[in-house]
Amino acid sequence: MNGSDLVATAPAADAAPAADAALPDLLEIARSFISTQALVTALKALAIVVIGLALVRLAAMVTGRLARGRLQGRGPDLAVRAVRYAGFTLVAVNLFEVLGIDLSALLGAAGIAGVAIGFAAQTSMSNLISGIFLLSEKAFAPGDVIQVDASLGVVEAVDLLSVKLRTFDNRLVRIPNETMVKSNIVNATRFPVRRVDIPVSVAYGTDLGRAREILLELAAASPLVLAEPEPLFVADGFGPSAINLLFGPWVRKEDVLAVKNELMPAIARRFSEEGIAIAYQTLTLNGTLEARIAAAPAKPAAKRGTGRGGERDARRAGSS
Repeated sequence: MNGSDLVATAPAADAAPAADAALPDLLEIARSFISTQALVTALKALAIVVIGLALVRLAAMVTGRLARGRLQGRGPDLAVRAVRYAGFTLVAVNLFEVLGIDLSALLGAAGIAGVAIGFAAQTSMSNLISGIFLLSEKAFAPGDVIQVDASLGVVEAVDLLSVKLRTFDNRLVRIPNETMVKSNIVNATRFPVRRVDIPVSVAYGTDLGRAREILLELAAASPLVLAEPEPLFVADGFGPSAINLLFGPWVRKEDVLAVKNELMPAIARRFSEEGIAIAYQTLTLNGTLEARIAAAPAKPAAKRGTGRGGERDARRAGSS
């Protein structure tokens, strides 16, 4: 080995210890950088959660106040829930983005699952959308008396999937929202004043002017009947055995049954006192029962000797 080789190898031998000494410093710098980045990420995530939840709460409060003045029933609660769910979704998406979580695979799986759930829950989704339409339309509210097809009762609740009625014989009727949207709905208590229609049939020959006066007097004497609008009186038509009248006083919606129970007995009693007959259909048979039997054609007598009975009689005659 010559001197030049010794001179060339000496720096390489000195560089190895220097690199080993510098390695801990690089690791320490990397650790500090990583810890700093993690701390920044954690602070960002915490800020998103705290500020996001506060904004969601504020938005829910504002939505609730606005919805209570414009929506009825459970409409305000549904609006607040929708705002909360949307806000929580936005907060979660931003949080995952800050944490570096890839949502593409999760969103793909959620899309496939959503399609499968959508096919399996078509009826529920239809009822849910119909419920939103019912709430926005405001055709009725809890406490109203409505009729849906053959169901009549008081609205107990308007839920996401159905409307619940309590009938007047204290039964619960659940009607899907989709059926409600497709059916004719009659709201009997939507307006504060209603007309009570009372049909009255009087015999032919009755003084209709006097009958009208009596009906108006009875309506004026009742404290539950409103003076305005004026009660309705209509000669509705000629029936087979009576003249059909329609009398309709106006009352407050809560007094409908009370007025009907008050006026109908009063009409029957007053008409009886005035000699006005309330007509009803009758059937009159002319003649006595014996006269009708005598006038009926006689049935022809059955001939003997026909059929099997005749054959048996012929055999008996031959044997004798």
